[in-house]
Amino acid sequence: MVRFRGRRHKGLVRPTSWSLWSLPRHIVCYVLVVDVLALIITALLLVTNPPAGRDLVMAAAIIGLGLVNGEISRHVERMRRRFSDTPHVNLTSIWTVAAALVLSPGLAAAVVAALYLHLWIRSWYRVRGVHAYRLTFSAATIVLACHAATGIQQLLGPESLVKAEFPAALWGIPLAVAAFSAVNTGLIAGAIALSERTLKPVRILGSWHANALEFATICLGALAAILLAWKPLLVALFVPALHVLHRSLLIRQFEQAAATDTKTGLLNAAAWHTVITKEYDRAKREGTSLGVLMIDLDHFKQVNDGYGHLAGDQALEAVANALRAEIRRYDVAGRFGGEEFVVGLPEVGDKEIIEIGERICERIRTLRVPVNGNDVVTGLTVSIGAACYPATRGGLDQLLLAADLAAFGAKDAGRDQVVVSRPQARGRDAAERTSARPGGPEPT
Repeated sequence: MVRFRGRRHKGLVRPTSWSLWSLPRHIVCYVLVVDVLALIITALLLVTNPPAGRDLVMAAAIIGLGLVNGEISRHVERMRRRFSDTPHVNLTSIWTVAAALVLSPGLAAAVVAALYLHLWIRSWYRVRGVHAYRLTFSAATIVLACHAATGIQQLLGPESLVKAEFPAALWGIPLAVAAFSAVNTGLIAGAIALSERTLKPVRILGSWHANALEFATICLGALAAILLAWKPLLVALFVPALHVLHRSLLIRQFEQAAATDTKTGLLNAAAWHTVITKEYDRAKREGTSLGVLMIDLDHFKQVNDGYGHLAGDQALEAVANALRAEIRRYDVAGRFGGEEFVVGLPEVGDKEIIEIGERICERIRTLRVPVNGNDVVTGLTVSIGAACYPATRGGLDQLLLAADLAAFGAKDAGRDQVVVSRPQARGRDAAERTSARPGGPEPT
């Protein structure tokens, strides 16, 4: 997981060779500010609120449960971390939130340090892309989030939340959960936005599923805190439940990875065909329509030859994002391979499918894709073939063939346009041009 650069000296790695220093200066400053801020606030809270003897016993119990859970699930966690693309949810929030609500701030920070050190040694070590500075930064964000939750608790009364005393606990627990989540998510989102220079929500905040999972673990942490104050032994029941949850999350990540095209994030060909088969069967059963757009990126070889294959991958991702922006939430977009995309459109007719296809052409025509630092690829266009069921009969394969032949017709007619299949004709003549544009992009 760690990749230190530079020569080793007497078995040690020089601080000047740490991978942190290879980052841009503004990211290094951001990471260091968060780390130092967590240390300073923790030190101040240790002085003003020193831990009591009872807290030490409780802290040892939480660390013990967290380590047992981490050790049982470490192989699953390692696999999950390797498959993680957006912000990773490691489920330790259950123990850190509980520590924030039942322990003094200094001991809560110690719990975070112990659990993340175990994650590093037993689960994340040698996982590609996970460096030591990421570990310390993640731990620092959790420490600051714990301090935020502790602050809410101290504001409402030290014992009112964990003992579920109403009415303070009725709105105090949700407020503490929200504070923890906001601080942790906000700090990590800031780091991702700075490093990737993007404001795309799915990149800086993660998917809706990941955020829902993180919020659920935080809520479970609040529940664990209440149990620790009421019946501490019952918290041990969380360990087997969390292990099963870990395994189910890994299975879901495997399924998602198997169905997703890695370059564009769209469905791959096999997954798209599975979904569209179900849509076709539903259209036949309910007597509705189904449209298919076969989309071919024009002159894509010019991009690869002129700018390199990495730039070509960035262009494919930009086209995929354009498709997402122009189709409906329940439409099915996929990548067939190379520069070919396909979209399934439930319950559309010829008029609607033409409008959607022309909007896609227009959006891709205006794309400006930054590549290789200073270059910009422009002039991208697509040739789109469209076909609809029930106008096209003969099964799903015939529908896809009709859309594919219509795409050939769009290319023959000059590219950068939508062509709709004419079922009564045969071969490449089985298409009718519906719009035309001067064809052939010249990426610049």
